Amino acid sequence: MRGWAWLLGLLALASGFLLALGSLDRAFRLSPLQQGACVPGAIPQRAELWAGGVVEIPLCRKARVGLLLEGTLAQGKGPYALVVEGSRVLWQGEVRGVREVWVTTSGRGTLALAFTNDFYQPPEDRNLFLRALRVER
Repeated sequence: MRGWAWLLGLLALASGFLLALGSLDRAFRLSPLQQGACVPGAIPQRAELWAGGVVEIPLCRKARVGLLLEGTLAQGKGPYALVVEGSRVLWQGEVRGVREVWVTTSGRGTLALAFTNDFYQPPEDRNLFLRALRVER
């Protein structure tokens, strides 16, 4: 009787392991966020991203937007930034020193600035700063 219980337990463990392995593909699949309605709000003029993250810019209209970005280097690389509107990437690149980026929005989603490659190992610290934001039109 004890042998059967051990065998059933082993089969349950193996089944659970195989089920978990099969679902890893879905767990780590990159998929865009659901496109939600843009809700107008206060537009940040400055932001400091000391760790990887996102700054939402709830503009919600067609415009030409200028972002004055500043990055600090770590391991010889600057912060990697993306400017997105909903699921659409408007600009992406490395920010070394001060960089001005201009994008044109459609008003169909929330505009966001994302910082994706944070690194901190004293004395090195990679950070991204939004120094100014300008909206035209």
